[in-house]
Amino acid sequence: MHSRILFIATALAIPSMAPATAYADDHENSMYIAVIDDIPSTTMAVRLLELAYQRLGLEMKTLVAPSRRALMMADNGKLDGDLFRIESVAAEYPNLTQVDYPLLEGGLFAVVRDPNAQTMPEPGDQPLKVAVRRGVIIAEQTADTLGMEPLHTESYEQMHQLLERGRVELALVSDIEGLSPLTSDNWNQFTVLPEPVIRFKLYHYVNRRHGNLARELARVLAELEREGVKDDIRERTLEEQVNGDW
Repeated sequence: MHSRILFIATALAIPSMAPATAYADDHENSMYIAVIDDIPSTTMAVRLLELAYQRLGLEMKTLVAPSRRALMMADNGKLDGDLFRIESVAAEYPNLTQVDYPLLEGGLFAVVRDPNAQTMPEPGDQPLKVAVRRGVIIAEQTADTLGMEPLHTESYEQMHQLLERGRVELALVSDIEGLSPLTSDNWNQFTVLPEPVIRFKLYHYVNRRHGNLARELARVLAELEREGVKDDIRERTLEEQVNGDW
């Protein structure tokens, strides 16, 4: 994982952690942002946001935390923000301010065991059992919308095991900007259905005390895309994925 990611237990022991959330009052030059580990798109998002914060004279420091806990800590101000989430998070966590420029875009894909499958399995008398990564809100919401029975996992490896052992009929896995766990050879034994179940955009979120900063970040992210910096970061990260560098 990215070399600058710190473990959250260590970070919370640092006395300066609390003032880091008071950007508006103390003008701290560091922002502590929660991230989910072992998601390939995290690397691209971290690189892009580090540059955006640098242009605003700030250093972004990343801290690994479980997905739901990360959201709560950003919402209650213990952290300065959350790396990325879907748009609906803005309504569910009122203390988080959305940076109003899409950070990344992706699709949620269904993965099944049937090598000839082209469409989603048909439900029988019981709801389809589906493996979802805990805290990946788009997957959890989609499973609920489709009337499926979700089995939550803590990692993509666990999702793979559930599908391999026949504990679930399918898994819902994201592909974000071409970055996905599905590129690993471990998933070759399964079939990824050709069309995404749903497409989505991911946004960066900061605690509401950084509302002014959110507007500036949106402006800088737009600049980075116009300048081709985002494309460069995507290509570099995709190359690392192909080479198995992480």
